[in-house]
Amino acid sequence: MKNIVLSQEKFIPSQSGANITFHRIAWDSSRQPESIIAGSDLRYYSLASENTALHSHEFAEFFIVISGKVRHIVNGETQDLQAGMLTFIRPNDVHSFEKLNDSVCEMVNVAFKLELLLDLSTYLGNDFFLRRYTGPVLPPTFTLSLVETEELALRLIRLITLQKTDLDQARLKLKMILAEIFTRFFLEWQTPDPSRPQWFDKLCSEMKRKENLIGGLKTMLKLAPCTQQHLCKCFRQYLNTSPTEFINEQRIKLAAKQIIETDEKILAIALEYGFKSLSRFYKIFHKYYGVSPARLRQISRQKVIPL
Repeated sequence: MKNIVLSQEKFIPSQSGANITFHRIAWDSSRQPESIIAGSDLRYYSLASENTALHSHEFAEFFIVISGKVRHIVNGETQDLQAGMLTFIRPNDVHSFEKLNDSVCEMVNVAFKLELLLDLSTYLGNDFFLRRYTGPVLPPTFTLSLVETEELALRLIRLITLQKTDLDQARLKLKMILAEIFTRFFLEWQTPDPSRPQWFDKLCSEMKRKENLIGGLKTMLKLAPCTQQHLCKCFRQYLNTSPTEFINEQRIKLAAKQIIETDEKILAIALEYGFKSLSRFYKIFHKYYGVSPARLRQISRQKVIPL
């Protein structure tokens, strides 16, 4: 099945930077397939086939199922979703929906520009959540309680109306909701393990210094009071990463800060932080930020503080 790419220009209003819609998907093989757009924000689907079109986006989105069930096919994997499930879709995730037990499914969908997340990262001074967001093969999915589901759905549906009367207020409230959601589901995972040894925390702190980062793994092994094998085990146990990945993450964070704050050439910054290959620097940078270094610099100078 051919993948349809939904463009940001077509689906995301430039003024708000986001598009909130309510979707009701029903399956009825006795009728012709219909897609009824009842205004800009209400969409009703009556599908004769077993699935929706396979598609991806140039933008990010999340949706929460508020009633019913639906099968979600994403990046070749299957998720069975039901009321209360909150799912995040990244740019370039390829997905579609399939019938699950003939159930009608209702959901609220929020499509938004990726720049909002980069703004949030700058505002919080923390881009760890971007790695949690972009890293997994399957998009992150969380389950909310019935009360939480109803509360979030109601807040989002109210924004649909507010977008028509007070765009600035709606934009502000949406950014607040995004900040709450990403802080809760992606930053709270960083809670330190109380069993983690003090030497490990000290080592991580030391390796965030520029001079140690430039030295890379050799410097880390000199500072660590253990063998390389044990060090790798500790990083996997406490941070779910490797020493090399940790070093690259810290290098990229400092490089990104310098890209945002200076006009220095990107090649020079890459070399300064120990990346001997520009292509490798771009590859790792895109992994963490989802955009190129030049694009991050451009975005940062459009909007400094997101909330």
